[in-house]
Amino acid sequence: MKKISFALLSLLMCLPAYADWVSYQRNADAEEFFDSTSVKREQGKIQLWTLTNYAAPITSLEGQELYSEKSWTTIDCGANKIGVEKMTKHAEKNGQGALVGTMETTLRMTKVRADSADQVLIAKLCQ
Repeated sequence: MKKISFALLSLLMCLPAYADWVSYQRNADAEEFFDSTSVKREQGKIQLWTLTNYAAPITSLEGQELYSEKSWTTIDCGANKIGVEKMTKHAEKNGQGALVGTMETTLRMTKVRADSADQVLIAKLCQ
């Protein structure tokens, strides 16, 4: 239990205290944002917080309903790849409300699909 608590605490400490959420994609199911205050650029890679607000609640793997997810996202502009290392799931929109779940994993970069929200984000940030 201490290991889980420490991981959760370290993840929450990484969340931005103040965020300036910029919308970059909206469709019938969700709206996607990035935090312009968290953008870090280094050697062709960008790291930042992203936020997804769902139009209707979705069910987590744990069986709980959530309305939003925040993700610590890495973009490799040259390779056109994206990956997530940390994620928090929230019961309300805008990353608010009860914490439904967290995830922390090794970064695995995947190729970005054409016409996806990830492609829109890369086009906006990798100029």
